[in-house]
Amino acid sequence: MEIGITIYPHFITKDKTLASILADVKIKDYDFVSIFPHALGLVVNGQVVEKKLQNVENTLRGVGIDYIIRMPTSMNLRDHIYHTRHFRVAKALADVAMKLEAKVIVMQSGKTGRLDLEIEAIQQLADMVEPFGIKIALENTYSVKDTLYVVDNVNRDNVGFALDVAHAFLSAQGDENKLLEDVKLGTDKTIILMVHDNFGKLFPQVEPEDALAYGVGDLHLLPGEGKIPFGKVLGLFGDVPILLKVKDPEKFARVPTKKSLIETLTHI
Repeated sequence: MEIGITIYPHFITKDKTLASILADVKIKDYDFVSIFPHALGLVVNGQVVEKKLQNVENTLRGVGIDYIIRMPTSMNLRDHIYHTRHFRVAKALADVAMKLEAKVIVMQSGKTGRLDLEIEAIQQLADMVEPFGIKIALENTYSVKDTLYVVDNVNRDNVGFALDVAHAFLSAQGDENKLLEDVKLGTDKTIILMVHDNFGKLFPQVEPEDALAYGVGDLHLLPGEGKIPFGKVLGLFGDVPILLKVKDPEKFARVPTKKSLIETLTHI
């Protein structure tokens, strides 16, 4: 079972370099990382910064860990007003993926706007990266059905589903049966399974500093700290890569080893 970890941009500081973070991840026996190239200075104003590519590539290869590419979370290819800007950045990130020889690009589906624009844009991106053996995995912002609709209508062999279990749990409003029903819809299209925990509550809306006290929202907790039945979810899949997503630097620092995480996920 391949398991990776997301390296969020704010994890990298003057005291903690990308190389040292990658080394920590490898020591814990994880197989790959998810990186945000734009946060590493590789994309500026919709253009690839070629002179910085080599340093990042050397760091990744020097540590000897596989990696996938993550599009900016602000990207919304459904945005008809600023669609050209979003698409320009998306093309630049796809170019980075090709240059770094990454095999998977993950991007969230848009929240609001025109579905036809998003579908057409993803088709163009898929055609662009297909000769390089790259797959695009579209992540559900919340609704599984909505994202699968886009995947189906893009209709490209190298475009699949990035199932964020925690987002799906919020979409199901904490209903375990609804969660499992939704997950089943996308099992055969899932390229990567994303895991982090929450309590399945969207309301009441509270300030970010109050969210954990209320157990509300997309908390990005470590598996086992919330209410998601990961064991039942994993039972619906074969051997699919798993990506752990925790945003809090302190939680990231105490991420368990790959072996311990597998034990937690399979026994919840």
